[in-house]
Amino acid sequence: MNTKRFLCAALGAVCCFAFMQAQVRTEQTFEKGWKFTREDNAEFANPSYNDSKWQNVTVPHDWAIYGPFSINNDKQEMAITQDGQTEALEHAGRTGGLPFVGTGWYRLNFGAPGFEKGKKATLIFDGAMSHARVYVTGQEAGYW
Repeated sequence: MNTKRFLCAALGAVCCFAFMQAQVRTEQTFEKGWKFTREDNAEFANPSYNDSKWQNVTVPHDWAIYGPFSINNDKQEMAITQDGQTEALEHAGRTGGLPFVGTGWYRLNFGAPGFEKGKKATLIFDGAMSHARVYVTGQEAGYW
């Protein structure tokens, strides 16, 4: 009798699982096809903006490495107490003279074949620098 109950329960569970539709997760990575400029203009967020004159880049990308390099980019007057300094001294070279401040824009046009209206999408950015703003089809989607 217990065997019959167990078999019925097992058959019922198998039938339930057979009718459940598994959610399919699709992942896309976006290393290639990016456009970049060191200019800043609010129009850049417009999806129809012509970025054909922008630089083609692959991410990860560090726009600061293109210079201009200058000792003045990271010159500091300070005492580094960890080094035993008690008076402020001129220090440089902490960033290799890279221009570490400024605004840069990255753009990528991509499709999502098979993506249906009403479905959920998650966009993950890894490595975007401080004060990054992300726009999707012209709308701000994130800021950190």
